[in-house]
Amino acid sequence: MRNRKNKRKDSRSRFILRSRKKFNHNLNVRVNSKKSISVRRRIFFLKALKWSAVLMLVGLVFVGVYRGIDSFLFESPKFSLRHISYETDGDLPKERIVKHSGVEIGGNILRIDLQDVRQQILDELPQVDEVNVVRDLPGDLSIKINERVPVAWLNGIDDIGAVKKNKGGILLDVNGHAFLCEGSASRYDFLPVIFSEEALHIEAGQRIHALTVLRGLYLVTNFSTAFQASSVRLRSLRSETDYSLIGYLNTNAEIIFGLDEIDRQIGDLKLLLNEATRRGKVLAAANVMVKKNTPVKFANSVKRELSIPRALPIISRSVPRALPSKEKSDQIENPVNSSNLVLKALPIDSGMKNP
Repeated sequence: MRNRKNKRKDSRSRFILRSRKKFNHNLNVRVNSKKSISVRRRIFFLKALKWSAVLMLVGLVFVGVYRGIDSFLFESPKFSLRHISYETDGDLPKERIVKHSGVEIGGNILRIDLQDVRQQILDELPQVDEVNVVRDLPGDLSIKINERVPVAWLNGIDDIGAVKKNKGGILLDVNGHAFLCEGSASRYDFLPVIFSEEALHIEAGQRIHALTVLRGLYLVTNFSTAFQASSVRLRSLRSETDYSLIGYLNTNAEIIFGLDEIDRQIGDLKLLLNEATRRGKVLAAANVMVKKNTPVKFANSVKRELSIPRALPIISRSVPRALPSKEKSDQIENPVNSSNLVLKALPIDSGMKNP
């Protein structure tokens, strides 16, 4: 009996707890009187004032630290520029580099924008290829210059016969960048001249994009390397068509080059020059653009009156033969005959006779 009564009491107590939880409500006891509202506003204002004071104090500390660092680094005479070291692989004087860099002795070295200095030098001096500017604290600045190496002169087509190699002329590096010749032009007198209509449109500081001129620069560079041990030199190149270049050697020979396979053409020219030396003659003209049965003419002396073979577009596998000579057979000899004779490779003689 007691157990039953206890069970009933427990079930009643559980029911009461469940009902209380079910009908439990949160009461808003916040007082909305004028006095309570003013008190809350005062508390909020005091908190805002407190945080504002803290933020202002932090800002003053930050500004003070910044001004202290600025005064120590950017206004201290310890970091004033005292010396500029200069190094170049060419002939540009230090005074010109410093002038165009915008850097002044005595200025704060930390305020110098190195990228801006580099760009100013490149913009003002087209003959400069690369610039390296380094800050050496506390007061030294290092400028290292790599100058462009000229490989040829650039003249207009109308200048043929009156080669312009003087101060103020346009020089080209191997990548086609144009810059003016400054100072004595005699030190570049050995460089060949490229005659092209592009000379009318190019200015110092620009890069030439004409394919004939770019291939001509490649030809000039490789020719100089291939004939380094010889007295033969390339004197000039002329671009008459879009697929060929006409070169003139210091031996007065006229050579027609194609724009492709330049290394192969230079090698063929070497063989022809050695063949001329072996025969005791002078190479007068050749078209090395042709791979087989190369049109070539030899003469007994430098003076020649020859019908020069012109470069023609190759449209088939048929190879043009050498043009017939107009001179007597005892003065000029054509190594290409009607039997499709191909010149054999001969050993290169570095001691080639200078005609």
